[in-house]
Amino acid sequence: MFIGMLLCLPLFRLKMWFRQGQLQDKSPAGLEEGRATAVGETDGLLDPTTEQSSPLKVFFPAMADLVSCGLMFSGLMFTTASVYQMLRGAQVVFCAVLSVIFLRRSLNKYEKAGILLTVVGITCVGCAPLLAAYDTDGSTSREASTGNEIFGIGLILLAELVGAFQFIMEEKLLQDVKMDAMVLAGYEGVWGSLVCLAVVLPLFQWLPGPDDGHLEDSVDSIYMLQHSNQLLAAQAVNVISVLGYNIFGLIVIQDFTAMHRVIMEASRSLLVWMTDLTIFYVITDGRFGEGWVWTSWIQLAGFIILLLGTCTYNWLTLSGQVPEDPDAIPSKDGRRHSVKSTGSHRSRANSGRW
Repeated sequence: MFIGMLLCLPLFRLKMWFRQGQLQDKSPAGLEEGRATAVGETDGLLDPTTEQSSPLKVFFPAMADLVSCGLMFSGLMFTTASVYQMLRGAQVVFCAVLSVIFLRRSLNKYEKAGILLTVVGITCVGCAPLLAAYDTDGSTSREASTGNEIFGIGLILLAELVGAFQFIMEEKLLQDVKMDAMVLAGYEGVWGSLVCLAVVLPLFQWLPGPDDGHLEDSVDSIYMLQHSNQLLAAQAVNVISVLGYNIFGLIVIQDFTAMHRVIMEASRSLLVWMTDLTIFYVITDGRFGEGWVWTSWIQLAGFIILLLGTCTYNWLTLSGQVPEDPDAIPSKDGRRHSVKSTGSHRSRANSGRW
């Protein structure tokens, strides 16, 4: 994952080189303009006195990303992929609370209603596997299955809280410090890779576990990568997908807010669930994936409510009611507050970052 994020740094250099070439081709005056633009946007990486050049600022969001992913994947071991994906909508609630506390952001009535609907949708999704667990045969298996589901859901929700802290820190860096999205993702990849190589992987190699006596046998993993082209290709696809996921996710935070990112991420759950069903019924003939049971109707209702919450939260933006001046919506006390979280209309063409 962090290797994919690390690749954002050379891509940032390539972007700056491409932009400079575009400006130089427009006119003779564009030569100097292109030089100034490229130098102005890359000096954050070259000049140690600038805010953008400090990789230390990215250490904490990088560590939050590492902890969040570890908790989420651990929780995935005790529940299904669709529940894991849908419960990620809990970040909407956590991120909203943290944005009010740390970013001093006010929420309008549409945002509050959207968050409430999201909570209801998450509750439906979380209850579905618990009810399904009681449908199995034997009281012992029911208790064990239910306990595993509760534990897995708890880990995922804790991961979402840590991830919400990460998004709030990233929004601070992207919008207040004005760090470029690719630079931020690249530095997170650097920190994550260093910590994994120096701390996490050696620790997992030393701790006892089911993987040939280790909690995670890194030596065996490297051996499998060297002797399996399919596994190597799968990891390459994973690196590319992580690269794109983090770039586009941070761009959303840079141009809008962290709340917009987590709201949109909650809506991709349907695709994961449909893929799970397709794998079960079409590809593997019931060996892998997730089958349709009576509690799937509850999951479907939960997703629909999550989708309604997404639309409600972004209602002002979707209906075109957001004014040009983001401070033009008054609150009940008559004062005007920023509604940055309802849709910053800065486009990349106007902001000059693309």
